[in-house]
Amino acid sequence: MSKQPSPNGRMRGQTVLVTGTTKGGIGYETARLLGDEGAIVLTHGRTPKAAGASVDSLVVDGNGAGRFIPVAADLGSIAGAQQLADAARAVAPQGIHGLVNNAGAGFNERRLSPDGFEMTIAINHVAVAALTDALLDLLRAGADSLGRPSRVTNMTALIEGRGKVETDWSYPGKYSQTQAYFDAKLTNLLYTYALARRLDGRGVTVNAVSPGSVKSGFGAKAGGTFGLMARFGAPLYGPPSKGSRGVVRIMTDPELATATGNGA
Repeated sequence: MSKQPSPNGRMRGQTVLVTGTTKGGIGYETARLLGDEGAIVLTHGRTPKAAGASVDSLVVDGNGAGRFIPVAADLGSIAGAQQLADAARAVAPQGIHGLVNNAGAGFNERRLSPDGFEMTIAINHVAVAALTDALLDLLRAGADSLGRPSRVTNMTALIEGRGKVETDWSYPGKYSQTQAYFDAKLTNLLYTYALARRLDGRGVTVNAVSPGSVKSGFGAKAGGTFGLMARFGAPLYGPPSKGSRGVVRIMTDPELATATGNGA
């Protein structure tokens, strides 16, 4: 059976950047579904090879309504976030209409980023803030072209309730993989609320969404406790396509065009 274009086409004429689009993950499914709605999707991978591989798969798995353009950067540093912003600017100098901050990671051992932050918070929060800030002018330009706000969605997790507000992001004391991740997700959620207030009425909405428990490659890559959770909890987890539904709704639903400052 041939694949048919989406009857909605709600993203036709819009350009969206989705970070962390490895096949089998939430970012990949988000990119696919936004493409199915007619979007031009800037498809991020940590390396050009990874980004290209995602695009090759998305072209096959998508319905043909959208376009996928590879962009690459390592989001383990502020410089990497700026590199990704520069890549997006080179592809879409007239503006972008959406940003999905999906890329995330967990680490079994304490590691520091080139900027001196523990890597969990470096990727799950610092890179999100740095990338979003670097793209605000493009997001506002995209809003001007459409006559409605551009949309930013940050990927959160229900476990942020177990996080703490840390003041030293290098985690110099005892390190816990899970606590660092909880803290990073809480920090990112608080950032979402703060940015939404700062940008209210300025052409960009900012929301957060949790995908729920999803079977993806995250746990296996993280190892440690997350690896065990992925191994033994897999039968209870939903597919990545389920985890992407909330993100896609926030990015496409006309009724949410001005919704901002929400976390679910």
